[in-house]
Amino acid sequence: MRSWIRWAGSAAIFCFTFLFSVAISGGSEDNAGIRGFQSARVDAERKLEQKLRAIPDPLRAESNLRHLTSEPHMVGTDGSRHVAEWLRDQYRSFGFDAEIVTFSAWLPQPREVRLELTAPETKQLASPERAYDVDKDTSDARAVVGFNAFSPSADITGAVVYVNYGMQEDYRELDAHGISVAGKIAIARYGKGYRGIKTKIAEEHNALGLIIYSDPQDDGYVAGDVFPRGPWRPMTGIQRGSVLYTQIYPGDPLTPGVAATPTAKRLAPADAVNVSKIPTMPINAQDAAAILQNLTGPHVPKGWQGGLPFTYHLGPGDAQVHMKLVMDYQQRPVNDVIAKIHGSSDDEWIVMGNHHDAWVFGAADPNSGTTVMLEVARSLGQLVRDGWKPRRTIVMCEWDGEEPGLIGSTEWVEANRAALQAKAMVYINTDVGVIGPNFNASATPSLKELVRDATREVKDPRTGHSVYEAWREHAAHAKEDNSGTGRPESQQEPSGEVALSRLGAGSDFCPFLDHAGIPSMDMGFGGDYGVYHALYDDFYWMKHFGDPTFDYHAAMARIVGTVALRLDEADLVPYDFSAYALEISRAVTDLAARATREGADNTATNAIVYASAQVTASASRTAQALQDLSSTTYSPEKAKTINRALANFEQSFLAPEGLSGRPWYRHTIYAPGIYAGYAAEILPGPTEALDRKDAIAFRREVQSLAAALQRAAATLDTVTRLAQEKAN
Repeated sequence: MRSWIRWAGSAAIFCFTFLFSVAISGGSEDNAGIRGFQSARVDAERKLEQKLRAIPDPLRAESNLRHLTSEPHMVGTDGSRHVAEWLRDQYRSFGFDAEIVTFSAWLPQPREVRLELTAPETKQLASPERAYDVDKDTSDARAVVGFNAFSPSADITGAVVYVNYGMQEDYRELDAHGISVAGKIAIARYGKGYRGIKTKIAEEHNALGLIIYSDPQDDGYVAGDVFPRGPWRPMTGIQRGSVLYTQIYPGDPLTPGVAATPTAKRLAPADAVNVSKIPTMPINAQDAAAILQNLTGPHVPKGWQGGLPFTYHLGPGDAQVHMKLVMDYQQRPVNDVIAKIHGSSDDEWIVMGNHHDAWVFGAADPNSGTTVMLEVARSLGQLVRDGWKPRRTIVMCEWDGEEPGLIGSTEWVEANRAALQAKAMVYINTDVGVIGPNFNASATPSLKELVRDATREVKDPRTGHSVYEAWREHAAHAKEDNSGTGRPESQQEPSGEVALSRLGAGSDFCPFLDHAGIPSMDMGFGGDYGVYHALYDDFYWMKHFGDPTFDYHAAMARIVGTVALRLDEADLVPYDFSAYALEISRAVTDLAARATREGADNTATNAIVYASAQVTASASRTAQALQDLSSTTYSPEKAKTINRALANFEQSFLAPEGLSGRPWYRHTIYAPGIYAGYAAEILPGPTEALDRKDAIAFRREVQSLAAALQRAAATLDTVTRLAQEKAN
């Protein structure tokens, strides 16, 4: 039965794919067509895009990045406010209506961070990052010490156990060796997952605290030459970062689900369930070596040996450490910059975003993306000065407070959710915009083909071919991403097309997709990047290793600008629901098979199999209706009505009650995995209920998913009806 369903669903989706691709290109298979545009408007759109792609300038990008990295600018500091004010003024100079929107969030800053080895010898650890004469920025006294945001204050002493990457499978391995972290301090290396997941799992295993270090095997000298000679992390490099449990909810911990305005009703800090109860601190490889080489106990299992020059042991043995953290928690300002160019249709929005706050200088993360955004804005502003009027309103956002937990974007989405759900057609994110020459992207299935199309239009600076060709070639040899940026490198589809990854968490698309149901994408150029969240992620690093000529910053601006123009100017916004239907069908089939193997409720799983088939059938009918419409003349008003219905498809997947145990997350198809961090879980509700072996939750989550799929099918049926309606 399941084999027949898979065959029938695949056949229906194939037909739908063909019909929908023809429909959105205006009924033509001509290579000169553009998805979503009627043939009569294609030439004008191509000319407009060519004008835009001629504007981004590597020298302007370099100048902007130099300014953005001229001082440390962590959220809640004067440096972050200075950046926000400068960005507001830049957008205004480009012709945007720009303002700073300020929220008030409960945020920590470190007052004391101490670590010492107390046995079998005494040694002061938590050493600062080394300064280098060739890079004056590394001597800047304003740089914040290495710390983990949202760790509690603590003063603890304990024996140490090495837990590898500190993920669930690592603790199962420790259990097999009879080793527990209860009452001890765990030490984990960065990589394989979000650091907040490492803290959550250590807390669940009753650890006293957690130390996280950067192992040279993962992003240091084992990978290649280290800073300042190369792009990788030196032995003194520290990865700062938040351990907020964003997998439960992101944003201000005290105002879940509502905007953190000065008058908002707030939780007591002790009631914030996304804040850790155990202390966590990051250290460099140099200090980690002093601890790890003093551990005894069993030799580590296969795959646990890192790159330090001695044999790793699990511990605990005689090694003990003393950790003291003093964190200053206060209400601190979060300054978002919101800039708009108003279109002819001000009730349709194309939203773009990037965060401007950084742990220190943030040349790659995030300000390579900020620099790209500025060049896109300057290009759009130039088009307006030359006489262009956007069809839709373009909203460009520079978020504050992303690093401690997606705070600026989450609070703005919570404050504007109703307007976004009524007006926003898409959210385009570029966080780490450029760290090398290898393009990669993540997106909701409805937007993946649009990303591919845009990269076909832009020349790759290194190869001279299109970015798409370079991307596809690199994807054939892609390796696992361990940079910490949360955007894995792309793989290839069986067809040879590049496969975009799923959106999980780790950047500002999260509140748009997971909470508000806005179709989203995230794009950037990847590469060798070992200074993530370190002092050394500065202008010197970018100029010498990331993008010395800044040609990739300009290329990224051309890609983002092309995507924005196509979404802004399209007659029918080019969502690709064929890809969505296929992904849902595959996931539902896999879930049903797993549920059968594990003895779950077959009646419940049959409901989602049936509902998934409804989505596929409705999508096929919609494709046919849009194809028929493309051969007729229809009014802008009709197009607007259809576009709104198309945009509502994503919102159909939102469960009013949210996911079990984390109601802030409302999307039933995608959410960050509860124990995966950055990685996306597909069909998260029932999947995680199966993981927990919770039969009651499984039935509830399957019912919620089935209802969402039925809403999605009904939304597509509405599109079909609207497309088939005769003009009055």
